[in-house]
Amino acid sequence: MERIWWEKIPDALSFVTHITESLLEEKSIILQYSSRLPWRDTFVDIVKERVQQQNASKSFITVTNVDDPGKYLLEEYCKREKRTTFRPSIGYPRFFATSDDIILHQRYFWVEVNSQELLTKWCDFISEYSKLRSKDKDNAVFILEWVDPVVTSGRKGVITYSFDDYISEYDCVVFSTLAASEVREPDVIKNYLSVLAANVVGNDIELIAACVKNYKSFLQDPYSTILKIAEEEVRSDYSPYSFAKTPEEVAHAIWLAQIKTVYPAIEEYREKFIDRHRSEIKKCLPVTSSYGEIYREPEDVEIGTLLFMTGENFYLPYEEYQELKRFKNARNDLSHLKNLSFDEVKQLF
Repeated sequence: MERIWWEKIPDALSFVTHITESLLEEKSIILQYSSRLPWRDTFVDIVKERVQQQNASKSFITVTNVDDPGKYLLEEYCKREKRTTFRPSIGYPRFFATSDDIILHQRYFWVEVNSQELLTKWCDFISEYSKLRSKDKDNAVFILEWVDPVVTSGRKGVITYSFDDYISEYDCVVFSTLAASEVREPDVIKNYLSVLAANVVGNDIELIAACVKNYKSFLQDPYSTILKIAEEEVRSDYSPYSFAKTPEEVAHAIWLAQIKTVYPAIEEYREKFIDRHRSEIKKCLPVTSSYGEIYREPEDVEIGTLLFMTGENFYLPYEEYQELKRFKNARNDLSHLKNLSFDEVKQLF
């Protein structure tokens, strides 16, 4: 499902594409996201693949736990004899920018930044290096990966790409729909599953995928299934505390999913029922509902009144009467903010 997310979902794909374009133009970037990047390793692999398909002259280097960017780059990417020519008065950015005989300029540096102080150090270094390095020569390119809910503006020469700014609720719904499409169930159940997962889980893409993978238990009991997934996941990101919704909030999300999928199905059933029994219904009109509303046309009669009419005015076979009763009860439950069990949903579908 990783590839579905990063290669099929429009805004996730745009995120990858815009980052790739900047790297190919030798522009350094801040890659920012607030909590967790879905399938982060797959994302990194895809970006690297796309960049190197178009420019194989530079290789990627992963940088972690570096407190002093200039000192690190001097020690790791300059030969000993080159290092001896460095003078503090020159400064690291100018030294690198004016040196053509170092491999630093043939690298993409993927830097994992873990503090605001370190982010500032890297941005200051990159901005100065970019300003001093000739544009008609190879430039080292830096990707600063920064996990924080606050989007940090880079310096001149450093572009910020915020994952959270790209991804919307629409993307989560589209992904949930594509993920559910692989389930071996009737289309109507797939549709309900996709809406349910998107409603209950929200924007945690990996958790949506896990819920769809465990769809049989998820459809029956979403909240318990998510807690079970949390217990079985090796990654600490899926601790029970990373899913912040309460059972009451989950119940409301289930109700919203049923309003979006089951409620229209009830209305569609009502219309088909009226079409099948139009002549019998016409003979009973006008009729007054239990709420005092007067119905003069068959299309206007709501499902509760239809059930009353079949008991009083015209005959239905037992199976059809029970079916009408199930739809009427389901509509009443949803109208009164009560969830249907999945077994009840299946009976309707």
